[in-house]
Amino acid sequence: MTNPVFWLGLSILLLALGMAALVCVSIPALIGLARAARSAEKFFDTLDRELPRTLEAMRHTGSDLSGLADDMTDGINSARNIVKQVDDGLSDVRYQASQAKRTTRSVAVGFRVAWRVLTKPKKSRSKRRPPVKPQPAKCPPPSSDPTTSVPPKRSPEQSVIDGHESSSLH
Repeated sequence: MTNPVFWLGLSILLLALGMAALVCVSIPALIGLARAARSAEKFFDTLDRELPRTLEAMRHTGSDLSGLADDMTDGINSARNIVKQVDDGLSDVRYQASQAKRTTRSVAVGFRVAWRVLTKPKKSRSKRRPPVKPQPAKCPPPSSDPTTSVPPKRSPEQSVIDGHESSSLH
């Protein structure tokens, strides 16, 4: 057993057997790897054909969504303008209604006064009272608080004009 040629031959034999086992085991793995390479090649060919169309469709979808967003923004702005116009119209109608109410009230007061004047007996119409001379009112001392000021006195004619009847016309 000390012969080196024997050990060399045995080593070469074991090496050959290991190499044969390695080749036997690697052949199915290499065949599977070849199949995977062909499958990957087919997949990449399909991607090469389909991907540009898919990317183009995605670009079109993005531009369509952008257009829809712009249309929505325009619609919202239009709706905001319509609401503002309706609000302005309602404000105008409210103002005109208050003006009509004031005018109607003034006309009604005018008719009442005219009716009273026309239905008074002739005696009282022919005798007119002389105009009342306003007596100078005693003014209270000026107050330092502006909220306690006294409103000015109104003549009966001013009260009728403003839409309020004076107590002397009842």
